[in-house]
Amino acid sequence: MTNTLVKKRLDYIDIAKALGMLTIMWGHIAVGKSVTFVYAFHIPLFFFLSGMVFVQDKYPDFISFIKRRVQTLIIPYIIYSFITWAIWALFSYITHARVDSYWMPLLQTFIAQGSEGYLVHNVPLWFVSCLFVIELAYYWISKLPDVWNVFVCLLFAILSYVLINYCTFFDFTTLPWSLEVAMAAIIFYASGHLFIKNVGHQRFEQFVNKKRWFSFLLMLVLFVVVYYGGLYNGKVSMGHASIHNPFIFYPIGLIGVFAFIFMCSLIAQSKINEYKWMRGVKWFGQNSFIAMVIHNPIKGFVIVALASVLGMERMAVMRGTWTALLALLITLLATTAIMVLIVRIKNKRNTVK
Repeated sequence: MTNTLVKKRLDYIDIAKALGMLTIMWGHIAVGKSVTFVYAFHIPLFFFLSGMVFVQDKYPDFISFIKRRVQTLIIPYIIYSFITWAIWALFSYITHARVDSYWMPLLQTFIAQGSEGYLVHNVPLWFVSCLFVIELAYYWISKLPDVWNVFVCLLFAILSYVLINYCTFFDFTTLPWSLEVAMAAIIFYASGHLFIKNVGHQRFEQFVNKKRWFSFLLMLVLFVVVYYGGLYNGKVSMGHASIHNPFIFYPIGLIGVFAFIFMCSLIAQSKINEYKWMRGVKWFGQNSFIAMVIHNPIKGFVIVALASVLGMERMAVMRGTWTALLALLITLLATTAIMVLIVRIKNKRNTVK
């Protein structure tokens, strides 16, 4: 594999993470049909991308794998939860917001659940703990033959749907560490891993490069299918374990994922990728984890500030197309600025070590 191919492979993944994070931000800011559209695939996209970069052979044993995942996911999860909780508690106190308990959200860090008002200080954190659970389970599932791999993941998805929708003796949407969502989402993670295992980055990139117009038209058709399929199924929310019709949600989610990675592969192999500002886009994708865990509290401040400045209700800011776009732009700029600071601090620490 040439260096050029390696670079392009990394580029399209980083671009997908960057643009995918924009859809997450938009979904947390705006309301309407566009949000229903992005919710149909944006969380499945990040599970899929995580599966694409899963390489079990890098770890000599399961203990090494756990240690690495604790280091890269759980420790940052706890740190960011504490910091954003402290900021949320201080802001709520200063603004005299109605808060049932200042301490309960912090304690809910260890429950790590995104439903029913948990993690009110930073709801998107549920994704981190959920991904941790998926990766621990998939470490073992990935050892199975591909057919059995898919079968086991489908069983988990079915079990999740049955427990959430048909078991009335317990509320399974509040399991610790978002276990119910992990069972539902592992099929997307497995799809990403099996796609790379059987197709590979190089073959996929070569296909897109040789058939650019076909790939472009296919991408458009797939996005149209996702748009209307998403509207038909209604707004879903994996964080709240709400997927509506599973026979629509899973196909539409995967179709949206493939439309997105086709788009990002086309960008990575086009002249657009040669512009200097694309370095910033790819940097944002490489650090998308930070964006995931800090953007929502920032968004909250931005919405409150815009509503105050414009003399509008908060919901009116989110419902208006231009005001929502303005909120997205400010949130993106503020998130990026804080990301730069965090990355610099991390780099200095690594240099000292």
